[in-house]
Amino acid sequence: MIQARSLIGGRIVSGKQFVKNISPVDGAIVSQVNLLSEGELVDVFTQARGIKGNRVKKDYSELLQLAQFFRKNRLKLVRQIIRDAGFTQKDAEDLVDCSVEFCEGYQLHLKQLSRPDIITSFSFKKGSHQQIRLTSSSYGLISATTPRNTPLITELTVIVHALWSGNLLVLRPSPGVAGTVSLLIEGLMKSFSPETLAALNIVFSDAKDFVQTGLEYSNLLHYVGSSKYLENTLIAGIKKGVKVLVDGDGCSTVLIDSTADIEEAAKACYQGLVRCNGQICISVRVILIEEKIYKEFLSQFLSLVKKTDVRPPGLNKKSDMGPLFSTFQVENIIKVAKMYKFLQGQLTPLNYGSNYISPIVVELKQTDRDFLRESLFGPIVGVSSFTGNGWKRWFEENPINLTDVVFSKDEEFIKKFLNISKSPRKVVNLDPTMESVFEPWGAFLPSGWNDVSYWYYKYRNYFQLVRE
Repeated sequence: MIQARSLIGGRIVSGKQFVKNISPVDGAIVSQVNLLSEGELVDVFTQARGIKGNRVKKDYSELLQLAQFFRKNRLKLVRQIIRDAGFTQKDAEDLVDCSVEFCEGYQLHLKQLSRPDIITSFSFKKGSHQQIRLTSSSYGLISATTPRNTPLITELTVIVHALWSGNLLVLRPSPGVAGTVSLLIEGLMKSFSPETLAALNIVFSDAKDFVQTGLEYSNLLHYVGSSKYLENTLIAGIKKGVKVLVDGDGCSTVLIDSTADIEEAAKACYQGLVRCNGQICISVRVILIEEKIYKEFLSQFLSLVKKTDVRPPGLNKKSDMGPLFSTFQVENIIKVAKMYKFLQGQLTPLNYGSNYISPIVVELKQTDRDFLRESLFGPIVGVSSFTGNGWKRWFEENPINLTDVVFSKDEEFIKKFLNISKSPRKVVNLDPTMESVFEPWGAFLPSGWNDVSYWYYKYRNYFQLVRE
């Protein structure tokens, strides 16, 4: 069993409170987490605020060393992600491999992003005689939370963007993946210099205590988690005068017209339903199919769903999907499924445990758009047919449209889709769940330079500099 402790400025620190983490795979204890108290959190933030501002980092050798650590410990990381999150071996491998790619490619990424300050000579009244520069500085101290559903790469993305953009960071990862985060901490300590580690704090604590303390002491709070806390967090940030970025729940809506490759669309939608056990913000939630190909698509899609091998995941186990994080998710999915026309799946938990469920497919009528507002987190999808422009209302009324997807060979239809979709992320003829690790993460869009700017920009404070 892993003993998970916080990393404070390069030192491992134990809290006085303890929480045991249960694996969703088999109910076994996988880690014991030492939680920092509210007072200990205050000490961490106070210490971080006392450090002089971090410089924008130009040296990427530490990231290459971290990538080597991930490669060397790939099997250990994959095994731990399976134990912590219940993901299949393939999904766990994807998370580790993309973390390696992130570290090795980050230098190229920043080179592609780098740009000089924007200068304009245009202004009201003074015209070309007035120079205005759009420039930026680091925020200073950033506090951030990360959820359980994409371990390793999510924490890594926040850490690297925050530090390399010149900030100090206090990160609170989900205790549910404490084992994976402990391995990440080991890699950071072996790869990062003392100077870099001094600007970094990874704390295990109560989420509410962390947000409250972050709003009190940090210059920027980045909250990634459940949407039900977003509004209060934003309001609290406004009152405190703290910049707040929020990323909440999301899902993907897929549109398929009669010109699409039905087989490819069915395969992509299936992968978007079961990847990471249907528990990521870009999991496929609704599929809209043109009526003339509805039966053919449904036949192929349901055939794939029916063959899904759901079982406890592990190394060299060829399961297509593993367990959900909690029994509550299964109970909620079953409750919602019973409200609609049932097509495929099982309306009771599987024998492996109360948090195991087969993928569920329900059929939606044109009037069933309330399905878009159901609070769902797992492998359930609604399918519906459309004629003419009957698909438009679905996209217009989706409250959490993180990703909209179209499968079509008709360029005019694709253009119409792109104009109607309100989503910040639009995908054409591709599996929506194969996303960039950079942006965006949640359907409730963060504030920043713009809705889909890279996190490097969001972690910089942009302002105008006006000179004579």
